[in-house]
Amino acid sequence: MKIYVISGGPGTGKTATINKLRKEFKILPETARKVANKDKRFIGKSIKQINMKDFQNAIFLHQKKTIEKLKKYKPSTNNSIIFSDRGLGDTIAYYKINNLEIPQEVLEYAKNFRYDEIFILDFLNFYAQDELRQENKEEQKKIHETIIKTYEELGYKPIIIPFSTIKNRTNIIKSYLK
Repeated sequence: MKIYVISGGPGTGKTATINKLRKEFKILPETARKVANKDKRFIGKSIKQINMKDFQNAIFLHQKKTIEKLKKYKPSTNNSIIFSDRGLGDTIAYYKINNLEIPQEVLEYAKNFRYDEIFILDFLNFYAQDELRQENKEEQKKIHETIIKTYEELGYKPIIIPFSTIKNRTNIIKSYLK
């Protein structure tokens, strides 16, 4: 089984790209959205109303639980490739962005678990805000750069996927699959 991360700052087209990949591959949904929609502490609240430390800790614990389940998973040939909408490096980046201390457990787990590749999508020409996406252009760029730097610090060489059509982006990503 191979797990590839699709990442990037807000406004990079992750959702559209992942939705296209979903037609051919198993997708792990974005953990932040799952936690925001299922954890009673965060349901119905905007990103500015929640305790960010609790939120980031909940995201990490959910990611860890998912990864541990996947380690036991014996996929068929058709399901041997999985794409993750964001990964552990994103979680660490958001600890940094929110000026939170990164728990040692998070750092150790992220250093020990290895994704097969990290794909970072470059910015689109448009951006729609929602309850979790509240950032302006400057904040978007800071998040994007922090995500890239964090994956590099974890020993990855992220592959930057340039702005293009969804079809072109997914074709570029698929060309890197092992």
